[in-house]
Amino acid sequence: MSWVPPNLSEACQVYTTVTNCAPSTFLFLQLITDLFGYSRDSRGLAHGFSSHHSSFDHEFESFLDSHSGNSHQARDEDYDFIVVGAGSAGCVMANRLTEIGKWRVLLLEAGDEEPEVAEVPAFAPALQTSSIDWMYETQPTPNACLARPNGRCAWARGRVMGGSSTINYLIYIRGIPRDYDEWAEMGNHGWSYEEVLPYFIKSEDNRNIDMVDSRFHGTNGPQTVEVFPYQDEVTLGLVKAYEELGLPIIDQNSDRVIGAMLLQHTTRDGERLSTNGAYIRPIRYKRSNLVVKTNAEVSRVLIDPSTKIAYGVEYVQNGKLKQARAKKEIIVSGGSINSPKILMLSGVGPANHLQEHGIQVINDLAVGFNLHDHVTIDGVVFTLSPYSARNASDEEIRDDIYKYKDTRRGPLASTGPLQSNAMVQTKYEKLHDAPDIQYSIDSMNVENFLSDPILTAQTAVTPLAYYTGLMARPILLSPKSRGVVRLNDSDPIYGAPLIHPNTFNEEIDLLRIVEGVKQSLNLLSTHTMQHLGARLATTPLPACRHIPFGSDDYWACIAQSYTTTIYHPVGTCKMGPKSDNEAVVDPKLRVYGIKNLRVVDASIMPKIVRGNTNAPTIMIAEKASDLIKNQWLGGGNRYEGPTRHQDLFNIDF
Repeated sequence: MSWVPPNLSEACQVYTTVTNCAPSTFLFLQLITDLFGYSRDSRGLAHGFSSHHSSFDHEFESFLDSHSGNSHQARDEDYDFIVVGAGSAGCVMANRLTEIGKWRVLLLEAGDEEPEVAEVPAFAPALQTSSIDWMYETQPTPNACLARPNGRCAWARGRVMGGSSTINYLIYIRGIPRDYDEWAEMGNHGWSYEEVLPYFIKSEDNRNIDMVDSRFHGTNGPQTVEVFPYQDEVTLGLVKAYEELGLPIIDQNSDRVIGAMLLQHTTRDGERLSTNGAYIRPIRYKRSNLVVKTNAEVSRVLIDPSTKIAYGVEYVQNGKLKQARAKKEIIVSGGSINSPKILMLSGVGPANHLQEHGIQVINDLAVGFNLHDHVTIDGVVFTLSPYSARNASDEEIRDDIYKYKDTRRGPLASTGPLQSNAMVQTKYEKLHDAPDIQYSIDSMNVENFLSDPILTAQTAVTPLAYYTGLMARPILLSPKSRGVVRLNDSDPIYGAPLIHPNTFNEEIDLLRIVEGVKQSLNLLSTHTMQHLGARLATTPLPACRHIPFGSDDYWACIAQSYTTTIYHPVGTCKMGPKSDNEAVVDPKLRVYGIKNLRVVDASIMPKIVRGNTNAPTIMIAEKASDLIKNQWLGGGNRYEGPTRHQDLFNIDF
């Protein structure tokens, strides 16, 4: 494979002073493509699939004709389990299920192999809108994304081995104990904090165990977690500034979260460790019972409409429609956007919506509903003094790139100021020790942003290590607003799903964000930030110039106009008891009314966790793999989860 960087040419066609459109940016993208554009996993593998199909009408007709389960397509191969999607959950599932030597597992990924460029922490911005991103956009909504092109916000999702764990910003935060206790209180037995903590520990290889509360961490798991090997003065200053404001410096992956910390990340020795790197790469060419197929986009799960038994999948690879059969189970791990799409194309979803598309309804479930995300905003800009800004010439950046390639050290082995983290309560949060706002501080080019905030966002590809200012992002941790994912009206199979996030539909969400903005400004009063020369940029942004700068109404306008997200969509295949009309899967993640079909990814979260979602998604998959082993290896409740003898099932049968 060869990674294709974001295409900036269209956005940069108009005259602009935004330096992201300067020739040096294009040269930077060419350099990192040449040096890091290939994958260490590509040996001996065939590629070349294109998702563009000239014969869509014929394929869609075949799809509808075969939906009764009487497909005439020749089946390719039989497996015990098929895992759909090699993302944060799917890679874990494939690893854990192939621990059983007699089980043959097929892992299907719509995207390509993981390129080396994704392994460089500071290159994270260049991964979005590149060839490994689905490049989804939301549908226009009356209360958010109002200044974005066509009223749509970008929702990056990983289309690559490792999924969104390959393109995210690497933060390892689990949420708070109450999040999981709430899941259990909603009728999801087995998902309390006490019951899921062992799975966090099982997955984790913490390389800074002396810096955290060891009671809550593991050191023997596949997923390495560590502090970056590089921090600059501003990054460390932000942590100190939070402490000046009275926030304790704590391990936010323990039983206390309100406070601040220097974050740990899903990296190993200075480079990203996606779930592909942690769970698949070590076993891919060693376990003969694992089959991995990339560029294989699943269109639907095959379900017998009479027996309601799932028995296989249909997918496209190299332009050919193929089938694979599963003797035991199909596990859908496509994520919160693609998992509901696949279920609906398979006849599982809201009856009225499926019938609109001519899809036979096999089971009427609330698939696609309960969509929610961690929303944040662009617009709270801190300038820095020249001595604390991290400017670099083209030559210095090039030297840092070569240094990183040789040593995995230097500024590129980090995400800059984003390493600092704080969790706080606003006046609207009444629960004890439950934050409603998280602060992420992004690096940015102040001049670019104030000149053209929209074009700057569209062309933001430069490394996180270099910046002239900071973007303070209050992140809404527990939103009340709910959205929905629907099938594409004109192209339900290969078209992007319609994402209706309904952001800020509930007024309380906007009120919390505004309060979060106001609290973030307290950073500027600290001695540390004053020493760094941090000041609030008071240039009003174009969409809100008509409102007095700094007022509550101004910040509300900024939130609704320059809405963005940290890409944590959840909830669209909600886990819940049978009595919950919105539930799609039961507490064992089995799809209601369909035998041998589960969903295992962030879409099952009944309510989003108060923290980043990658670590919880890995936990979900770890737990799900044990639920499956427990069912198929017999003995009723003989296996209740990881213990001191975590290798109980790591043997051949």
